[in-house]
Amino acid sequence: MINREFNIYIDMAIEARDLVRGAGDQEIPGVKEDIKQLKNIKITTITVLDQNGAEKLGRPIGSYVTIESPPLKINDPYVRDEIVEAMEESMHTLIGENLKPQDTVLLVGLGNWRATADALGPRFIEYSPITRHYHNYAPDALVEGMRPTCGISPGVLGITGLETFDVIKGIVEKVQPALLVAVDALAAQDVKRIGTSIQMCNTGIQPGSGVGNARHAITEQELGVPVIAIGCPTIVSAAIIANEAVKNFCYNIGAPFNETTSLDAIKEILSPFGGSLGVTPKEIDEIIENTTRIISMGVARSLFPGISEEQLLLYAT
Repeated sequence: MINREFNIYIDMAIEARDLVRGAGDQEIPGVKEDIKQLKNIKITTITVLDQNGAEKLGRPIGSYVTIESPPLKINDPYVRDEIVEAMEESMHTLIGENLKPQDTVLLVGLGNWRATADALGPRFIEYSPITRHYHNYAPDALVEGMRPTCGISPGVLGITGLETFDVIKGIVEKVQPALLVAVDALAAQDVKRIGTSIQMCNTGIQPGSGVGNARHAITEQELGVPVIAIGCPTIVSAAIIANEAVKNFCYNIGAPFNETTSLDAIKEILSPFGGSLGVTPKEIDEIIENTTRIISMGVARSLFPGISEEQLLLYAT
């Protein structure tokens, strides 16, 4: 879905929902919502039921799970365990009953390993258990019950000269996995979501869309294999932050706020950057480290049920 004011694609379904509902907080036809509040986290599941809901929300038909927890960005072991368990449960819901214990799963870490705010995907591969080669060459080295998993971090076009989709499609055709799990950094519309939310969905992903550099969509329709997409917001548009700051300033001093005037002024200031500038917090290194470890373990626990975390870490790359 596009934020028309700033011409920015909205990565997170929960933010698209808020934008569509507006100030009146009206229900969206064809969209179902379920909210579950746990001790340290909030889980919101948005299900797009039909084409009407898809058009309203700007999202394909499917399920979108958002796990929110402000302590996610810090290394709190109690919150971490709760999030990992929630991810494991959500993964099972999104995957369904079609994945068999012997099926191969392809893990894909999208993003640019040279840019910290975009390194969530590559780091995910680094911390994930990779076992396919053991099945082929050293099966005795595996813990009983471990499925074959393989991983790839294809990089970005500017580094490799290769379209991400083409790399992934070639691997899918060769390996023929039963499931693809793609992890990528997301762009948020609210600074409070940076490092505090994890989105999971079964509708695939369009890399680079949140920063206006959309590539070929990675979906089941395009690849012929189910795709689970997972992401965490690591960046916010400077235009959104500036507009909110102007709006709050006007309200605080009792001055009228004109959206058009504000946006025109912001666009003029950001014109040297093509009208678009992304902002990420100074502690992004720590945020990436913590969220990557949590996401990788949440995925691993769902793909290797019954295997302890200590054993899973032995197979991380």
